Amino acid sequence: MMVWTLFKRNMRSSLKILIALFAVISMYTAVIVYMYNPELSEMLSGYQEVLPDMMAVVGMTGIATNILEWIQIYLYGFIMILFPMIFGIIVVNKLIMSYIDSGSMASLLSSPHSRTRIILTQAVTSVFLMFILMAAVTLLGFFCSHAMFPGELDTARYIELNASLLLMQFMNLGIGFTAACFCSESRHFYLLGAGIPILFFLFQMLSNMGGSMEKLKYFTLYTLFPAEKIVQAGGDVWPRNLIMASIALALFAAGILWFRRRDLSI
Repeated sequence: MMVWTLFKRNMRSSLKILIALFAVISMYTAVIVYMYNPELSEMLSGYQEVLPDMMAVVGMTGIATNILEWIQIYLYGFIMILFPMIFGIIVVNKLIMSYIDSGSMASLLSSPHSRTRIILTQAVTSVFLMFILMAAVTLLGFFCSHAMFPGELDTARYIELNASLLLMQFMNLGIGFTAACFCSESRHFYLLGAGIPILFFLFQMLSNMGGSMEKLKYFTLYTLFPAEKIVQAGGDVWPRNLIMASIALALFAAGILWFRRRDLSI
């Protein structure tokens, strides 16, 4: 069903973006793991008391009693949500909107391949690129943790944490993909495909502050990400994962169906 020539071209053209984002996330991952220290955790908890709103808004709250909790608090409340989200927006813009803006989509559609095969190829490429990024970062975190602190990382829960995060990023990717299939101009794509995930992210940050702001968690999909439940083994997280997977699939399906029917006289 896919156009393999197009898939290979997509992968080659997206390689620099993938490497750049991986390098940025890798730097943060390696530094955070290197900084793991129970005594430092107690000091940082002091900052949480002095600057509660600032630390809460970036999701850095709680006291880490092990390296997995440390990674979850200082990586997965901000860095690992924001940067893969940015990567997804860039990839979708490159794989779909750039073709529409430049008029190259007309060339693709004039090929012997159907619209369905073309847009399915772009969808699979974006998903595969996000999977590669998250898998590479997961492996890096695993090796850094075991190299610096042998035997301290709960590998099963660490993998579960990253699997859930991947599903959440697929939701973000689905929002961008659907917007790109719907929009005819980049400005509209950025308003929807980038604006909605960023708005969800801002709502999540504000809800972390608690109080009256906490109600904002009901207006963001990021609430579905069960990071704390996984780290603290606080219950079954698969219902949330199933919901995230279902939303992502629904968004990609909607984008493909709309692209098949839309007027692309460009």
